[in-house]
Amino acid sequence: MKPAYRLGAALIAGATLAVAAPAWAAGFPEKDITFIIPYGPGGGFDTYVRKIAPVMQKHLPNKVNVVPKNIAGAGGNKAAAQLYRAKPDGYQIAIFNMPGMLLDKILGRKVAFDVDKFEWLGRIAQSKYVLAVGTKGKHQSVQDLMKAKKATFKYAITSPASTSYVAGKIMGDILGMNINFLAGYKSSAKISLSLVRGDTDLSLFNTRSLAKWMKSGELKPVLSFEKKSPFKGVPTAAEIGHPELELLTIERVVGTTPGVSDKIQKVLSDALFAALNDPEIQGWHKKTKRPIDPLSGEETKKMLQASKVFYSKYKDTLKTGK
Repeated sequence: MKPAYRLGAALIAGATLAVAAPAWAAGFPEKDITFIIPYGPGGGFDTYVRKIAPVMQKHLPNKVNVVPKNIAGAGGNKAAAQLYRAKPDGYQIAIFNMPGMLLDKILGRKVAFDVDKFEWLGRIAQSKYVLAVGTKGKHQSVQDLMKAKKATFKYAITSPASTSYVAGKIMGDILGMNINFLAGYKSSAKISLSLVRGDTDLSLFNTRSLAKWMKSGELKPVLSFEKKSPFKGVPTAAEIGHPELELLTIERVVGTTPGVSDKIQKVLSDALFAALNDPEIQGWHKKTKRPIDPLSGEETKKMLQASKVFYSKYKDTLKTGK
């Protein structure tokens, strides 16, 4: 009887494990995850998410889809507000444009979310700026621009909520340039055309974007905000005595709803980090020259805190433009 008892106990234990194992494996995620893009289709943020999402889902512990979803409006604030109000279960994540999304908090603007309360999962990429002019313009070097104290330069932007506007305000303050910002340009292509035509005098581009528009020979880089200039003969911010301009960047970071548990955050953060280091994404990065600069969730949080400190120093400049 004793052997039969042991066999029965073993069968019961095995049955218990058979029931428990699927329940454990069915832990997060149990359904598809929505990856929110706070702008319309076709832009840089949209491109990143649609490339990364299917690779990220390969690195999740369970087989679910990561589904991109465009929620455009209010310069990204509509999407951020939706994520902020979502159930804190990790099934909605979003890409954020920083420092753009930090500025409402810094400047005391009223929005439907508190950017400091989002849970940060990681950084996808960082883009550096380069200052450019049209080759037909009067001023063909950064030294010329800085010496023209009485001149007012026309600077094309999409909107006063854009990161280019923020960076341009701070750059003008640091370099002592008088800048008139002209909003309403729909894309970097339209901004480039305004420089070519001479409708505007200068603008900031991310390095990859400018390299594309330079092919016509009608745009010229005059100042790189990188540590080492990618353009021959073009000085860096440090080389003209203003290394602080290197802190002006475009950060593409990923976050989720406030209150999502540490365990779920780790699953999402690990999957994102693994995707960014996956051979498929690294190969795409090398082929397209699109930046991929992974940071963990904790590193992203620290980076954003430092960014907030930096931009807060220019609070008055961003409010008044002086």
